[in-house]
Order: sequence, then structure tokens, then C-alpha cells
Amino acid sequence: MEHKTASATPPSPSSYWDKTRRLTLALLGLWFVVTFGAVFFARELNHVHLFGWPLSFYMAAQGIMLVYLAIVTVYTIWMGRAERQFQHQTGEQAHGE
Repeated sequence: MEHKTASATPPSPSSYWDKTRRLTLALLGLWFVVTFGAVFFARELNHVHLFGWPLSFYMAAQGIMLVYLAIVTVYTIWMGRAERQFQHQTGEQAHGE
């Protein structure tokens, strides 16, 4: 016989979406700052050289893309964990299970 322990009320969908919105806004803010900063400060970054090339070259060619990849990775990992936690706490099953 299964016995479920009484726990706090399950999380509401609105709290889940509030957390999701906060994460999305934070990552979009990071995206904006990195993109805007690299373009706006390109002249200043030209004065810094790395292996004989200006830093703005590295930022445009590789650095910004790595930040974008990190943003997507963080979002994917966080949302996967949040989905599993929400489904576990509410007892819902994922589609396809």
C-alpha cells in the first residue's frame, strides 16, 4: 500500500512561469549587454591585442558566439531541471511517457 506524505501545497503554474520569465529576462539582458558592448566598445577593444590581433576581432569572430552558446546551454539545462521538478511536485506526466 502506497502512503504519500503530506507536503506543502504543490507549486502553482504561475510560480513556475515567474521563474522561467526571470531566467529568460536575465539571459536576454546578458545577450544584449554582450552584443551591445562588443559593438559599442569595438574601438577601445582594438587597442588591446591578443596574439597580434585586436581583441575586437576575437570578440566578433569567436567570443560572442561562445557567450551565445553558453546562454543556450544554461537555458536548456535550467529548463530541463525545472520541468522535471515541476512534474515531480505536481505528479504530472510528460507527453510521450
